[in-house]
Amino acid sequence: MRTRTLPAAAALVCALGVPALAAPGRAGPPAAGRFGPGDTGVVTVSSEVHDSEGEEPLSVNPVNPDELTTVANVFQPNLPAPATMYVGGSGVQDSRLYVSRDGGRHWRTLKLDQGGLGPVVFPSSTGAQAPEFSDAFNVLNTDADVAWDRHGNAYFESGDVHGVHHNGNEVETVWRSADGGRSWGPPDGYTAINATTEEHTELDRPWLAADNTGGAHDGRLYTTFETTPFVDIPPQVYAKHSDDHGVTWSPSVRVDDGIYETQWNPRARPVVGADGALDVVYDRGPVSATPFAAYDGPIQLMLARSTDGGATFTRHVVDSDVRRVVSPDEATSAYTEMIPAIAADPVRPGRIAIAWPQAFGSSNSRILLRWTVDGGRHWSSRLDVASDSSTRVDQHDHVSLSWLADGRLFVGWRDRRYGDGSWSSRYDEWVRVLSLSTSGVRLGRTVRFTASSQSPTSGGRSPLQPDEFQGLVATVRGVALTWSQFGSDGLDHLVFRRIPLSAWS
Repeated sequence: MRTRTLPAAAALVCALGVPALAAPGRAGPPAAGRFGPGDTGVVTVSSEVHDSEGEEPLSVNPVNPDELTTVANVFQPNLPAPATMYVGGSGVQDSRLYVSRDGGRHWRTLKLDQGGLGPVVFPSSTGAQAPEFSDAFNVLNTDADVAWDRHGNAYFESGDVHGVHHNGNEVETVWRSADGGRSWGPPDGYTAINATTEEHTELDRPWLAADNTGGAHDGRLYTTFETTPFVDIPPQVYAKHSDDHGVTWSPSVRVDDGIYETQWNPRARPVVGADGALDVVYDRGPVSATPFAAYDGPIQLMLARSTDGGATFTRHVVDSDVRRVVSPDEATSAYTEMIPAIAADPVRPGRIAIAWPQAFGSSNSRILLRWTVDGGRHWSSRLDVASDSSTRVDQHDHVSLSWLADGRLFVGWRDRRYGDGSWSSRYDEWVRVLSLSTSGVRLGRTVRFTASSQSPTSGGRSPLQPDEFQGLVATVRGVALTWSQFGSDGLDHLVFRRIPLSAWS
């Protein structure tokens, strides 16, 4: 479907509220600010011994913004022989659910997904208990997500890749909590997708989205998923839904279209808008852009939109010349991926924002954003939302979006402005506020979330476990962000910070 572009929007720039940039090789960055009693500071969500965490989506209870859930893929570093002769106790990686009931100041760690035989005592060569064997011979639990509906139901999903707990099938399992995250059930989860027997294929990167509109499908829980790039089938994106809190699920519906038009690893992600429409962003790329062949050509960013509860979809081109970055935390340099973010205005129907990291040559990248006010039929011009100088070399990645009910859009990202700007330089986390309308965009303050510039996280895990997704939620209590941060034990750990809205005033 052809789309037209809105006239270029004038950027009405407010005071940025960011410190002056440090010149390379000169004075370092100023101290990060604190923002009153509502600022939690940087809280360590999880630092399990021997484990590192990455990929940390975040969700909040619309009824109580102090109730939050986040997740992570958990990786256990390789052990000395004889442990290395086995697949591993928790497999290649495991997943965790984290629950806070006090606005993110304290967290409880839960392990709900069971892919293996449970804990097994298996001593390492040093005589110590091997930490990987918390769930012996689980192959892979991965790609977790969380969501809340406006009735206070919380959902957690995790993919089990051929674990013995599910008879060797590849499944997506979903758990529900109706009491603010205190208890979760059923014990083994509900099977949302049994890819082995239902789809006759392999699945990748499922996501959740809840309809909180009060409309015809209020409370409906959606999940989207894509075919994995590791099997010889055309890349595809699917969606299905549940109207009984995950107990039963509809048949799968194709979200994208065409044969070998969708990019391998299309990184599809869903949101539900104010009108109840299901909006899914995904990538298109040529068949030559396989996961194992370097590709730096253009990628087409797409929006698939369903206004009938996920039964059918129309598709709109968001941008036709996306150039992916080669962040070591977004797969590998030879693995074609482009990870966008999407948000829908919870009050104004048809208003959607999509952002992505855009490479400008090999040494510089920016965070770009386009938005629509009519469900994707027309799109704004590109907007560079990063607050550092566009003329200076600086790599940006890990974009995230969250739209507040009062109309403000918050954009999160990482960059390396206080180092030499390369992927190997120390990074900081930032969140900027925007106000979008048909007449233009107002760029507001940018707030630094990291307490100090952080070491790269790519050294603390296997290169097979990139840290591709972060979490961002905006509520009346403040803006909250989750990210993975290098710890004193040499591993990456999940951290959280919520800063009050007054910081962006």
